[in-house]
Amino acid sequence: MQAFITLENMGHTYTDNEGNRVDALKNINLTIAKGEFVAVIGTNGSGKSTLARHVNALLQPSAGCCFVNGMDTRQPEQLWQIRQTVGMVFQNPDNQLVATLVEEDVAFGPENLGLPPAEISRRVEEALAQVGMTEYRQHGPHLLSGGQKQRIAIAGVLAMRPSCLVLDEPTAMLDPQGRSEVLSTVRKLHREEGMTVLYITHFMEEAVTADRIIVMHQGSIQLDGSPAEVFSQVAVLKKIGLDVPVAAEVAHRLREKGWKLPGEIITNEALAVALCP
Repeated sequence: MQAFITLENMGHTYTDNEGNRVDALKNINLTIAKGEFVAVIGTNGSGKSTLARHVNALLQPSAGCCFVNGMDTRQPEQLWQIRQTVGMVFQNPDNQLVATLVEEDVAFGPENLGLPPAEISRRVEEALAQVGMTEYRQHGPHLLSGGQKQRIAIAGVLAMRPSCLVLDEPTAMLDPQGRSEVLSTVRKLHREEGMTVLYITHFMEEAVTADRIIVMHQGSIQLDGSPAEVFSQVAVLKKIGLDVPVAAEVAHRLREKGWKLPGEIITNEALAVALCP
């Protein structure tokens, strides 16, 4: 598959408030293919959000390099194109909503691109349809639920026509219904639009739906593989302070007690089949 994001020996260093050098990322080597859905998990301070901000060129590497669709994030003349190619959605949707009406908010990005009104209107209509929020176009964003606000924030990014969507813990501030709405929207965009998705989360039940999971720990990649491969490493994940899906943990404990179970059980359905064939 064609590489879309490539990180080569990439590191990121900053100085904290006390003047100490902090290595937020260390020697990261990573390739994400075009159209891939990749979840990134890790404890607070593991480097997952720092990694996400490099893909959108909000941060530049202190060492190594980051390429997005062949463009080098260290080159100032390529930043505008990179940020049109990679759309970023943050944790708090209120920080991305700027207008008094939903359709005006979604139009904000295209308007700043200097597009003609007819094209802006077309993009707004398409973006709202993609996230299932067309009926709310005349609503005030402040009247929406948290999940609806985040879907509008996603629509605002989609109106810019990015090839890749980076979401930095987009459901952290939402209730279960809101989380479900946002994840369903992102999965639909990946499935129907072929969009490349980098999804930062601390909810294991969200990560398990990805094509691939990257586990960050102390600025480095600890694990990288399919959900079944990653969540079968229960002891490793627990050691670095992460939870695992309930089914994976139950299967792990049963194996410790001598049960003969497959090694890659991560869903309730798979656990049920293994216990009651």
